[in-house]
Amino acid sequence: AVDCHEMAIATRMHGMTLRMSLLALSLCVQSYGFNIAPSLSLRARPLSHVSARRPPLVMTSASQSSSATTKKDKGGALAVNYGPHIKIGKKGTILNLWGLWVCIYAMFFAIIGFLYLKMRQIVSILLLGFLKPTPEHCCWIMHKWCNMVLRLGFSAPKVEGLDNLPSKDETVLVCANHMSWYDVPVLHGFLGGRLLWSFAKAELVKVPVLGTYMMSAEHILISRLSRKSQLESLKSAIKTLSLKRDVFIFPEGTRSLDGKLRDFKGGAFTIARKSGCKIVPVTILGNDNVFPSNALMPIRPGKGDMKMVVHPAIDPEGKTDEELMEATRIAIASALPNDKIAAE
Repeated sequence: AVDCHEMAIATRMHGMTLRMSLLALSLCVQSYGFNIAPSLSLRARPLSHVSARRPPLVMTSASQSSSATTKKDKGGALAVNYGPHIKIGKKGTILNLWGLWVCIYAMFFAIIGFLYLKMRQIVSILLLGFLKPTPEHCCWIMHKWCNMVLRLGFSAPKVEGLDNLPSKDETVLVCANHMSWYDVPVLHGFLGGRLLWSFAKAELVKVPVLGTYMMSAEHILISRLSRKSQLESLKSAIKTLSLKRDVFIFPEGTRSLDGKLRDFKGGAFTIARKSGCKIVPVTILGNDNVFPSNALMPIRPGKGDMKMVVHPAIDPEGKTDEELMEATRIAIASALPNDKIAAE
């Protein structure tokens, strides 16, 4: 009886895997304008013997399409249909079929880049430093990876105002609003081919693959819990700019969970004033609809929804930190709809 029950579970899991693969393939084809969504369902059936041993994993029933859609409910608020998905952890973080597909290919290409980087490092040791990858080389790998991940995910943003960027031989500090985890690859991959160094939480160094990239590219690490670390990160940012490396920073200090522009912190503008580098304000729109704060990965393709607007550069000469902050906030807010600006 036990063997029969285990065989039934295995058969059911194989069937679910097949359905998930077909639905993901269907969504890829739909992104090119074809509608061939199969009438498949993905339902969680109660397994008393399994649920007694494992933490609950919530699966919803499938809609006709595996992509997430939005529509207004009776109260006028936007309701999201995620398609077949699971909820992970106490917060119920969403992972649907599209997010699973993005996760798979993003990790695949990240590992390819990681292995290439490691091979270069090993070869350089054998050749006494020759062919050693530079921080610029490592940052270029990140730039290409971000560009590829978004393009393969049909999420390349529409970019406006690239002509506002100073020439590439002029170092700049890019300041952008922060509404989604997708903001980082958008800036890394689509800002006119510029290589960008960024601020990152020091804890990310411990993450496999990602930590190697962060250290090898010499990105600016910061611990939010340490005042000393915050001061050191400001010095590191100024040093990075002095090495002719462009830096980007989110002046809000953290991601806005509701997508609204929040108050700015002063660190970015102190960096600009002390380094003498121009500030390039950038407005990001639509990323929170594609990769919302309650999702582990993107919930749908972002083609046609994601947008980035580059504003004219702001010269810090003769301006105080407060004046730079105000000018940057006005520029970023100018391209946002009113409902994306938090009330003061």
